[in-house]
Amino acid sequence: MGINQVVLDKIRCIVVDDEALIRERFRYAFPLEEHGFEIVGEAEDGEEALELCRQLSPDIVITDVVMPRMNGLELTEELKRLMPRVKVIILSSFQEFEFARKAVMLGALGYLLKVTSGYQELIEILDQARNEIEADREKMLLSIEERKHLQDSQPLLRKQLILDIRSGAVQSLSKLNSTCDFVNWHRPEAAFVMGMVSIDRYSALSRTFHPKDLSLFKYVMMRIIEELADRNLLCNVFDWDQQSIGLWIQLPEACVDQTEHLLFYENILHHARKYLPFTVSVRISSEYRMDAGPHAWQASFGSAFTELEELTADLFYHGHGGLHVYGAGVASGEELSQGKEQAAAARAYSPAMPELPDPAERLAGWSDPSQLQRLVHDEYIRPVTRMQFLPAELLRWMEELAMRWTTADADSRSRFYSELSGIETIFDAEEFLLRLFLWKQSASQLSFDQPVQRSEIQKALDYVARHYREPVSVADISDYTAISPNYFSHLFKAQTGINFSDYVTRYRIEKSKQLLRETDKQVGEIAEQVGIPDYKYFARIFRRLVGKTPSQYREEEGFHKGKV
Repeated sequence: MGINQVVLDKIRCIVVDDEALIRERFRYAFPLEEHGFEIVGEAEDGEEALELCRQLSPDIVITDVVMPRMNGLELTEELKRLMPRVKVIILSSFQEFEFARKAVMLGALGYLLKVTSGYQELIEILDQARNEIEADREKMLLSIEERKHLQDSQPLLRKQLILDIRSGAVQSLSKLNSTCDFVNWHRPEAAFVMGMVSIDRYSALSRTFHPKDLSLFKYVMMRIIEELADRNLLCNVFDWDQQSIGLWIQLPEACVDQTEHLLFYENILHHARKYLPFTVSVRISSEYRMDAGPHAWQASFGSAFTELEELTADLFYHGHGGLHVYGAGVASGEELSQGKEQAAAARAYSPAMPELPDPAERLAGWSDPSQLQRLVHDEYIRPVTRMQFLPAELLRWMEELAMRWTTADADSRSRFYSELSGIETIFDAEEFLLRLFLWKQSASQLSFDQPVQRSEIQKALDYVARHYREPVSVADISDYTAISPNYFSHLFKAQTGINFSDYVTRYRIEKSKQLLRETDKQVGEIAEQVGIPDYKYFARIFRRLVGKTPSQYREEEGFHKGKV
């Protein structure tokens, strides 16, 4: 895979404007998906937008200038300070032109006039932003690769040392000290804490980025942690698994003032948000003694890792991008004292699920997606969150429900089972249940032979078949089928299993495969003929969906003159 292929298939955008009509225009009036752009969030002012950016890590922010609380200029300035990789595009009127000019001076990419700028002007400036994003990412990854080549076998040796201590294989201080010296680590001190820095939404990221690129990003995160720690802390950093980076932090004496350590953890969170296309969560164990002797190390390390595992429940209920520190107190591995047990009891999660309402019964009479969302939240998510049940129990309940409902539908069964692996927080669980409930409701309606919804979706499919060569948006289909854009999107996903924009893209790629097999037209001409005029985007999508380039596909399938 070439370094220039690291670009996201879809560029993530946030629209910021205090006028709902302007925001809806971007989401529904312009077929941005066809050019590789996706609206992932909307905000009414700069403060709300800043919080969205922290949560969603967008590539582009399109913002109005004059807004309540925080205006577009202030938002631009804050984004350039906190997330300099994000590209900012300003929306302005003629009266606000001076503001737009100032925003460009602050670092905005450019501006669009609200009234006169049309679809073509929007695509041009978005393409400019895409080119800059690609160039930035290519430059970053090239730099990362050069540094990564300098690495030797130290990461494996460092992780192995942690595993050896945990298993009891290291039984002398002199051996431990010499091994630490060999892998260029700080020697153990009187006490320690263990930590884990985990990449959030790793399952979703792994579907967007090549494994090689994810590995490079994690390498950058490790270097950031090491540089932050080198300032004041004795922190040994090690590669734990695909998603996580381990911390073995040495404490010369049991720490009373945790301020310096807390600042270190917060800086890790801040630097991930600022420099990388994802957030991280940090889990920290309580303190353990090393000076109790080698006979206690195995128990101390085992308990520290157990605490880190228990903290995943905190992460589940409180969401991504946060710091989770286990209860205070220091114990030798030998003692694993009462204080530890009390701290664990104080944060214990209920092992059994509550008796939740029967979903099949509760679905009766609910049809609108917003009503279903309220049902899922009030009767399932809220009780589980209030009682703090073990996440594993909730996931098991959801898996059993999904498997029971999809027994007769192998495709849906496989899809929902796959989605379960990506649930990391209670918010993910809520979204999963909403999709499952929508699917169940749709399947039930179809089984009772109610043709209205089925015919509306069929009308949409027929429309795509006739108009796929042209721009096709949810707004077009909404007008054609006479149902709201939001409800159509939910209904289409529930009945077909994929988003409408993804269906249109797949349909166009299938048509392009047919043309590659049956004609000798140039690839660029075929791309335009199937409704994807951006050749680079077409080639990238084709490769992702088909597994090979258009030219490779044609060569392997074998075009012959005269073939029908």
